[in-house]
This record gives sequence, structure tokens and C-alpha cells, in this order.
Amino acid sequence: MLPRIIHPENLQGYRFSDQDHCRLALLSSPADGDDDRGSQEGISLFLEIHDPCDRVPLHTHHHSAEFYFVLRGTVIFHIEERSITANTGDFVVVPAEAIHDFENPGPDRLYLLTVLNRDEGFSEILRQGIPTALEPEDLEVLRSL
Repeated sequence: MLPRIIHPENLQGYRFSDQDHCRLALLSSPADGDDDRGSQEGISLFLEIHDPCDRVPLHTHHHSAEFYFVLRGTVIFHIEERSITANTGDFVVVPAEAIHDFENPGPDRLYLLTVLNRDEGFSEILRQGIPTALEPEDLEVLRSL
């Protein structure tokens, strides 16, 4: 497998529904051939863009830990009985099985670089979502890193 370079302007964003205030863009997934462990066990890496006041619903990943790097903005995670606030430059680990949600308290967009250590089919579900272009502001954030 050869290395790949992914330029921000070539990223495809997706929304799960037309009601979502969040866009996700896959950077790497098992289907891309970047991980030889298979579609359920391979890692996935993606960019998350959350509009102000967006809140991701309560959920869990049964066999996958999630790793978040806050590229820009502020995020409040609600994990089990605890809330934690993370800001630009912070790294957050949510263990497998942890019931959690998170929110962007605003006033600006939130940008997260997220890793699922086991994809569990997430990337394929995402690719079945609504294709949504990344906006110039989003591309500028990526280029400024």
C-alpha cells in the first residue's frame, strides 16, 4: 500500500440527515485500504465540523474507544455522570462502552479530529449519508493547522 496525500479541497463532507448541524469528512477508513484488520476492526479517522449550539445525541460504541483532538473551538463532553470541557489543542479519550454525548456551546464552529480505534461499520454508514461540501471557512481552518 502506498502512502496517500489528502488535500482539504478534495474532502467530501457528509451529514447523517438534512436536520444535522454537523458535517463529517472521512480522512481514512478500512475501506480505503489504510488498515488491514478488516472493515469492522480497522480504524477510522475523520474531521468533525459542528455548528454553534450543535449537540451530538447520547450514544456508545461497544467495542471502540474514541479519540478527539480539538482543532478549534470548545466542546463539552457528557460522559456517564461527568461533564468535561475541552478547548483548542486538548485531547479527549472516550473509552469503549462509555455512554456519552457532546455539544458545541458556541459561538463559533467546533472542529474535531476524531479516531475510532475500531470502525464497527461507522464509515460505511457515514458514506450513505447526505454528501455535503465543506465550506471555505472549513478549508481555511484545515490549511491553517
